[in-house]
Amino acid sequence: MEVYHNSREEKYRFPKGAVPGGAAVRLSVEVKCQTQPQAVILRLWDGEEHLISMEQTSGENGVFLYSAKVDMPQSAGLVWYYFIVKADGKSSYYSNNNNRLGGVGQQSDYPTDISYQITVYDKDFKTPDWFKKSIMYQIFPDRFFKEDIEIKNKLNQYRMHDDWYEPMFFDKHPYENGPACNDFYGGNLKGIMSKLDYLKKLGISVIYLNPVFEAFSNHRYDTGDYSKIDPILGSEKDFKELCIKAEGMGIRIILDGVFSHTGSDSIYFNKYKTYGDGVGASQSYDSPYGKWFQWNDDGSYNSWWGCSNLPNVNELEPTYIDYIMNGENAIIKKWLKLGASGWRLDVADELPDEFIKILRREVKSQKDDAVVIGEVWEDASNKVSYSRQREYLFGDELDSVMNYPFKDGVIGFLTGGIDAEVFSDKMQSIMENYPKEVLYSNMNLLGTHDTRRVKTVLSGQYISDEMSREEKSRFCLDAANETLAIKRLKLAVFIQMTFVGVPCIYYGDEIGMQGLEDPFNRRPYTWRCVDTELLDFYKAAAGFRNSFDSLKTGGFEVLYAKDGVLVYLRRISGGRDEFGAKAKNSVVLCAVNRSATDCTVEIPTVSDIPAELTGYFGGEIINQTDKGTFVLNLNAFSAEGYVG
Repeated sequence: MEVYHNSREEKYRFPKGAVPGGAAVRLSVEVKCQTQPQAVILRLWDGEEHLISMEQTSGENGVFLYSAKVDMPQSAGLVWYYFIVKADGKSSYYSNNNNRLGGVGQQSDYPTDISYQITVYDKDFKTPDWFKKSIMYQIFPDRFFKEDIEIKNKLNQYRMHDDWYEPMFFDKHPYENGPACNDFYGGNLKGIMSKLDYLKKLGISVIYLNPVFEAFSNHRYDTGDYSKIDPILGSEKDFKELCIKAEGMGIRIILDGVFSHTGSDSIYFNKYKTYGDGVGASQSYDSPYGKWFQWNDDGSYNSWWGCSNLPNVNELEPTYIDYIMNGENAIIKKWLKLGASGWRLDVADELPDEFIKILRREVKSQKDDAVVIGEVWEDASNKVSYSRQREYLFGDELDSVMNYPFKDGVIGFLTGGIDAEVFSDKMQSIMENYPKEVLYSNMNLLGTHDTRRVKTVLSGQYISDEMSREEKSRFCLDAANETLAIKRLKLAVFIQMTFVGVPCIYYGDEIGMQGLEDPFNRRPYTWRCVDTELLDFYKAAAGFRNSFDSLKTGGFEVLYAKDGVLVYLRRISGGRDEFGAKAKNSVVLCAVNRSATDCTVEIPTVSDIPAELTGYFGGEIINQTDKGTFVLNLNAFSAEGYVG
């Protein structure tokens, strides 16, 4: 007996992917056996077990198809399923594959806990349309660009670099264990304003800023005062001006919200009395902020991952919720009023679902088209943190998440860790599990302030775990590995700009900056050392995406994934995109050859593709063969986009 189901084919699951609450889903399974099965059962789990008898819908020559139409729950959540087949005197079980990626599953002689997933989301769930069509650019504010300003009222101890290009300092923290991170290069809001033309020409339409609020450190994840711009960056007036100027150029600003903890050196905790006597929780539990923090019986406090300069907050403390989210002058609303278009939530796993739901509600009440993005490093649809199934993507929390699985998949594919088929499976698993509204809003990144620079990673150059901090600060790719890294980076950027989701460029990647992990991935932007050829490639790839609606909100289909070659299709037909909005028809065939050798592949027949496609991004005109296929001659390390 052979059993088969493929969750990515409409023959076996219709509709495919995530579905709204109450939707009817038809699930089918194919059975090959000598005699007709005695029973075929769909085992469904939505918090309770349901055993559903499936009906035969076709059968001849020993091949039988069984189907069941199932109404999904009205409420959002995850539904799990597998199949039980009784035939030829035995029982067989068909479930998801061991990698839990969906698609083709596996057959066994015993029950399994590796079920297929159906994500059920709120039928009214909507994410901002403008965001789906964007290209993002992430800026670490202290390290992008500096315009001379007078720094006023910087309360904390800090050291300012005299030279934008001098090495970072590695001072010890004056009060806590670990590095101080209090050396500043002086990048500021006016500096960002002065580079808006540069960013516009690069093709971006969203700037995501790492924290900008007053803090002791240069990374500012140790918030000192949520209500104030850090004086080194400028003023509230500067922020408002930045938002106005950027929006006038078609660029929106998204802020980083660090709400799971504050800084110990803050107006709220005030451990070192920087903000005066008696105002902080460390001085008195009876302070206005005393209930915000997590105190132990011995008077100590809980902190984020044991970092004593980052005391954890009780996110569901009513006075904290009121201060951050509720009320006309709450923090999230203040900065939206001043021009921000959304929030990225730092360490979303540390924030209770209830907190994120309130935040979303209040953000949308202030600006209904603002976006809420969560920092999640795994598949966010089924993420479990602190033994709790998270509810990020059900429709009342996040619009988007940081797509680290995309980064890992792209790097794994281009460096040879996985082949094209595995990469395709990993990406299609995300596509299957995420609601379409989130999928097209996914923050597709290649690197961030928390990861090594993508160029460094793609080089494959050996990096010893025994390197000292000083050695890491001097680390640089050798010529051969840098050449390889640039070839691979161009392929990564092409994939990023043509895939489903919102591309996000980490500042400086577009000019070839290198670096190991934090803080070496946060060096000042090297304005006097630019890889102009790489920069031109970024501009061309971004321009390619911005030129075609199909690369933003069009359909997606993998046509070929084998060894080092990946070919996929993006298209819009009938004048409507995947969300039913008016859009220009186009077909874009995207091909990537990661290999160091040329190759030729034949793409199988696909309906509704023009007989001739023009090489818009590399490549020449290609025509269908007599069989209706396309033959692609791909150079080594090539990425090509054909349009029809």
